[in-house]
Amino acid sequence: MNKVLASLLICTPLLSAGCVATSSKNIALEQGPPVQTVTTPYQSLMNCIADQHVMRGAWAVGDIVDATGKISTDREGTGRFVSQGAGDMMQTMLLHAGAEKVMNRRDPRPVILEAKWGKRDLKGVQVMDYYITGSINTLDFIPGAAAEVTVAGIGPRYRQSRALVGLDLHLTRADTTEVVGAVNISKQIFAEEMGFGIGRFFGTTLVDFDLGSGNREPLQLSLRSMLQFGLYELLKQVDPEQIADCQSIVDQVEGVQEAAKPGNA
Repeated sequence: MNKVLASLLICTPLLSAGCVATSSKNIALEQGPPVQTVTTPYQSLMNCIADQHVMRGAWAVGDIVDATGKISTDREGTGRFVSQGAGDMMQTMLLHAGAEKVMNRRDPRPVILEAKWGKRDLKGVQVMDYYITGSINTLDFIPGAAAEVTVAGIGPRYRQSRALVGLDLHLTRADTTEVVGAVNISKQIFAEEMGFGIGRFFGTTLVDFDLGSGNREPLQLSLRSMLQFGLYELLKQVDPEQIADCQSIVDQVEGVQEAAKPGNA
């Protein structure tokens, strides 16, 4: 213990003197994993929909809001558990699914501003044929199993937990405002922790050692998967025959259940 304290006393003045990096130089940044395109198990489903050419006309996305009311608070700040970008995710999916035209209704302010300046005539803006709206309205944290066994201060531990995420999506015909498709889908997010601890007295000294690891399914990536699956279910309600060839891809994803048709819930 005395050697550790001596080492800290020696290192402290070296660090304060700029031994690691001076204030006039940038420190070397760590290189992590490479940038990549976000993909989910349903990406091939989007490609299959595109191959069927079922999304004819002009498509747009309205609000897909976070209606869970759940807020996370920790040392780094306060924010929502669920991503506020579900609408932007869906707009990207329309392009991946081969929509004939995708109209940007996520932020019309640039076009409106140019119209106010007299630079643009809004009569030339194409109208929508279909638009998608919805909400993420369920986020329930579910306690899971836990176990811990300690013998003479030594033993393993295990804990699992889940979160239930649910959303509703609606497909609307813009000319009549008729809702032609509606789905409600949910998914459980799984997390687990495991570890091994040792706490023993050696003479009068307590030695406490803990080794642990954990796995957690990414919430926002799972949300993207849910939106992709939801888009497929909406399209299947509108034109089930043309999109039937893509069902095999859904069947290959473990645990997926058919969404109930409106009126059959």
